[in-house]
Amino acid sequence: MKRCCVLLFAMFLCMGSTAYSRVEFEITPGAGYLIGDNTYEIGDAPAELDPWGREPYFPISRLEFLLGVWVASLDARVAAGRWALSGGVRVNIDDKAGNMRDYDWGIPFWDEDGDEGPGWYVYEWTDGEHTWYALDIESKSKTEVNALIWEAKIDYELFTHHYRSPYDTSDRGTIRGYFGLGYEHRAFEYECRLIRQWSPSGIPGYDYTGDGAVGITYDVSYSIPYAEFTLAGSSQRLSIALSAGFSPFVTVRDEDVHLLRTPGPIYAEGKCTGNALKARADIRYDITSRWSVGVLMDYLFIRTSGEQDNAVYAGTDGEAFWGDEFWTTDEKITARQALFTFNVRYRFGLSR
Repeated sequence: MKRCCVLLFAMFLCMGSTAYSRVEFEITPGAGYLIGDNTYEIGDAPAELDPWGREPYFPISRLEFLLGVWVASLDARVAAGRWALSGGVRVNIDDKAGNMRDYDWGIPFWDEDGDEGPGWYVYEWTDGEHTWYALDIESKSKTEVNALIWEAKIDYELFTHHYRSPYDTSDRGTIRGYFGLGYEHRAFEYECRLIRQWSPSGIPGYDYTGDGAVGITYDVSYSIPYAEFTLAGSSQRLSIALSAGFSPFVTVRDEDVHLLRTPGPIYAEGKCTGNALKARADIRYDITSRWSVGVLMDYLFIRTSGEQDNAVYAGTDGEAFWGDEFWTTDEKITARQALFTFNVRYRFGLSR
């Protein structure tokens, strides 16, 4: 994909230099704040594959990985005639991302005084047709994250409309419509350190305080091809561009390692597909003909589903031994992310 973007950029430059008398360039560095989350849920493992033999239930577990980091950004755009090619990259400049929350339902526990004698039990209730598990374990962890976001897009100008204000004849403006095709890639790498774990349902043996060790690592990446429509208006020094985009086929891959589980560690790899909605607002003020300042607001919502493969390999903790275990669960991955950026733009043109 990266090679394709470089090749597309080179072809576009050649096209612009030969077919058009003038090519416009823009370079836009900036800084901003990224908020939101990456959340996954798993469940519905067949009873014969579930480590505890539980009936299929969704979700059995939900993990919410938050975002709240400062980012640096760099964007570039080149336009020739009705065509424009743009790209950008964002990276985090701090790594403290708030507290990750982990929820687990239907956890078996040993009860010496159970209704049917000593044995394994699960807190549940039913209406005769449906069964619900109790929320048995909840925890929060300090998280550090590395984030990388990059995208490339090609736009075509569909129409241009010039207008004059009925209140001020010297106030002339332009409205343009663009249709674009793009590709965006987002990747996040988390390390989580337990703060505290407890049992809302009262299961004994799950009340812990973290010791500062990394308990969970989580990597997730999104591949997002999309189509986007943009309506841009400008009047004197002020310009506003509003965009709406949709991706019918998002691919998400994630890897989760629960390092401190016994038996364990638990290794999990998932792949999900789904769709995404994008929205963007770009407000800009021209200081001079070449320099401008702007505020960019970008929102992304992703919803996907698929499967997650889990593995525990044979090992020992010094007291107990366990063998290899493998199972597959359904998985849903969602993301809600908003980016607010302040930037400075420099533009220039080259003429034949």
